[in-house]
Amino acid sequence: MKKWMVIALAALLLLAGCTEKDHSKKAAPIETVPLGETKLLLDRDLALQKKKQSSLSSFYKDVRYTYEWKNQGQVKINVRTINNGDRFVMIQLRNTSNEPLTLKASVPQPGATDYYFINWHRDIKPREHDPVTGNDPTTPPSGLLRYSADGRFLYEAVVSKQYHSRTKTKLYDNGQQSTIRELTAETEALTHSQSGFSFTLEAPPKQIAEQWFLLAKEPLFTSPDHLSSWIDFQHEHYKEVNNWFTVNGAMKKLPWSIEPFSKEGYGRHLGTLVEKAAIDRYFQLGDRYFYDLMAQSAANLMEYRQRKQSVIWETEYTSTWLKQKYDITSPYVDTRHNELIALYLYRIGKAFDEKELMDALPAYADYLLNLITIDNIVPTENGYLPADYYSAHQGKQFIHTSLNHALGEANMFIEAYKATGEKKYLLAAREIRLGIESLGTKWIRPNGDLWYQVNRDLTFAGSDYERLTLDDLERHEKKWQSLGGSKSPVLQKLIESKKKAIQ
Repeated sequence: MKKWMVIALAALLLLAGCTEKDHSKKAAPIETVPLGETKLLLDRDLALQKKKQSSLSSFYKDVRYTYEWKNQGQVKINVRTINNGDRFVMIQLRNTSNEPLTLKASVPQPGATDYYFINWHRDIKPREHDPVTGNDPTTPPSGLLRYSADGRFLYEAVVSKQYHSRTKTKLYDNGQQSTIRELTAETEALTHSQSGFSFTLEAPPKQIAEQWFLLAKEPLFTSPDHLSSWIDFQHEHYKEVNNWFTVNGAMKKLPWSIEPFSKEGYGRHLGTLVEKAAIDRYFQLGDRYFYDLMAQSAANLMEYRQRKQSVIWETEYTSTWLKQKYDITSPYVDTRHNELIALYLYRIGKAFDEKELMDALPAYADYLLNLITIDNIVPTENGYLPADYYSAHQGKQFIHTSLNHALGEANMFIEAYKATGEKKYLLAAREIRLGIESLGTKWIRPNGDLWYQVNRDLTFAGSDYERLTLDDLERHEKKWQSLGGSKSPVLQKLIESKKKAIQ
């Protein structure tokens, strides 16, 4: 065990039971939500309006409780039981009144004789201003609690920070809309003692307060090093992880190029709804926490698609860049995000023989084939390149194709072919490969780097990513060779030129 954990653990064990004031004189909580061997207690008189169960795969089961609060607001609680018995609990207090609302939520553990708390805080350098998203003040969960009784493990809990926000919506003449959340505060609300843990949701007038926690039936990490490494990763690579889970999915910092505009705009960003880092760590390390995050990600993605009544994942907020260039507003399809989601769900489904998740890959592949059929492409002399985006409301404007999107879609079709044996996917991958090759070294900019995109009229534009497209090029060549194909002289020139440029 690392030195910092030993010192922290020793100090916390001495302080166990001393971190919370005595509330024994307060009135007993009124509402009770069952959580297996324990329960969630709420200290307000709420009217249960609806209780709904759902499950789109055997990975999880959701029970959602909706309470009305005497015309002042609404409380939603989603209890998500993972198939290993662990539970994610997401709580939302929506204040529709002009006065602040508070709701104390507690999880008692009267049988515990011992507990400790590992704080996930880190002293790190201030985050640099991001030119795309600005500053993201959200931070990882408060930490990890472990409860035991006479040496017998009871459960572990990871508890988040609390998030205050307001909903902002832009309506369009076509009947569609763009919706974001504007973050107003992140606060530390957790209190804990040997008898359990609690937090008080404090929703300002006309705002939403949200918090989540995870209850685990077994230890979440197989070694202190795995835990320490993950805490560090969350802080150092904060763009790649989700801190703010809601009853409807994860909220992530959005670019400033959104409508309605807010410097503190958050939304369900499809690229990070996939818990890529956690999923990769699960398959590498096998820790229970990463399994739970993987299941949470799969559930959020399946529920998102179900609510949209679609076979794909549509972006629900408007990009002002796309609006200005192509008159596209929310909702629209981002092909790269859908490719990533389909491949990850297939990967999870294949590992656990989950057909519902595996079906996401051929479903999206067929959807993309339909877009190709309706000419949502950049045609080339040989082959074609699928357009980066699609909207049923985009009119007759033609959208560009970026090199990384085209490679990603070709790679996705190869995986769909391997998964199903359907030759239509292999043919589509070949056509995209031919489309890239037919443009030859025109992809190379005068400085040796690559152009980001090609337009419908076959003009090039944009600065390429530093590394992403190079990785996509090399990955595509490997996948093509795995099918018995040979290396492409054109793609090899692009790879060589890109490597020199970034060196």
